[in-house]
Amino acid sequence: MYDFLIIGGGIFGVSTAIELAKRKHKVGLLNPDKIPHHLAASTDVTKAVRMEYGSDTEYFQMAEICIDRWHEWNDLFKEQLYHEVGLLMLCKDSMEQSTRSYEKASFDNLVSSGYKTDRLDAQALSERFPAFNPEVYKDSNYNPRAGYVESGRVVELMTAYARSLGVNIHESQTAEEFVIDKGQLTGVKSREGSTFNCGHAIVAAGAHTPYLVPELKPYMKTTGHPVFWLKCDSPTNFKPPKMAVFMAEISNTGWYGFPFLEKHGIVKVAKHTHGQNIHPDQNDRRVSDEEVEDMRRFIEESLPDLSNAPLVYTRKCLYTDTLDGHFWIDHHPEIKGLSVSSGGSGHGMKMGPILGEMTADMAEGKSHRFSDRYRWRHLTTDTVHSEEARFVMDRRI
Repeated sequence: MYDFLIIGGGIFGVSTAIELAKRKHKVGLLNPDKIPHHLAASTDVTKAVRMEYGSDTEYFQMAEICIDRWHEWNDLFKEQLYHEVGLLMLCKDSMEQSTRSYEKASFDNLVSSGYKTDRLDAQALSERFPAFNPEVYKDSNYNPRAGYVESGRVVELMTAYARSLGVNIHESQTAEEFVIDKGQLTGVKSREGSTFNCGHAIVAAGAHTPYLVPELKPYMKTTGHPVFWLKCDSPTNFKPPKMAVFMAEISNTGWYGFPFLEKHGIVKVAKHTHGQNIHPDQNDRRVSDEEVEDMRRFIEESLPDLSNAPLVYTRKCLYTDTLDGHFWIDHHPEIKGLSVSSGGSGHGMKMGPILGEMTADMAEGKSHRFSDRYRWRHLTTDTVHSEEARFVMDRRI
């Protein structure tokens, strides 16, 4: 009999399990495969960590806290999981242009909060970050207080940490049905035939969340976003400090990427857009030829030294998107003992150090300083997606 049963072993689930275990609750966690799951969004080599959230000061403040905690996690796990290589925002012309309101607001937030930034024109960009084409990018900003995390490794180490705190982790157990008695959840049945009794279940199942809790289907969907690994045989200009995590006109193109990864010998680029609607189990996740061609055009224009680099791996990264782009962390409005912690919308991992705390507070009936807008809410097809970095044509997911 668990006090809390977590459904899902990604960043939402495992961080929540750790936080609840620290609060002396008896915690169990179910995951349909090994952790990290090979198809989970967090099972990747890198995820960006940034404070650049345009005019959204709440996400800016959350990211500030998380960056401090990423450093603490490096110390806790005695391994460099977070790499503070900085973030480079690239613009094709001045940030003062109306089409670059995201970049300008992000820059202004950093400056007004006292962060040291380096505004670079084309000449300065060429000298400091020579891999980029200075004929394309006329204005940019480098923020040293940002970087990336080794996301798959993060989840792996956090799972081991959760076990050390007494969390019972049940791998190869796929949650399929809730046991409900007179409006109160009392347990969860798995597809494999087991029943897990609990006082409270928290669905942190990523892309499977709206299928386990179908009341969320009008408000939440799964989208796939292409990721590309390019083999880099001449990495000098792609290693920090000559390269950082970068966003290349992201609010108008979606393109972003990472420095050279020694462990894999690659430069990773990806696209942060409206994506492709995907069922987490039934649809083809392969990256299309058209998406590869799109990537090649971007590389040829922006990073010409990689124009002939072999493409060695692709994947579709799944976002669990809410229509407004915000997390969904709240109790079910009708079933007692059932809660949800999901809706990463493309920024779950970077907020990992605060998600467990927010979810545990919610589950215990407390209020968190950042909890109000992540409550259960009514959204419509006219709801505007709020994440300003994301390239979405009509601001509708």
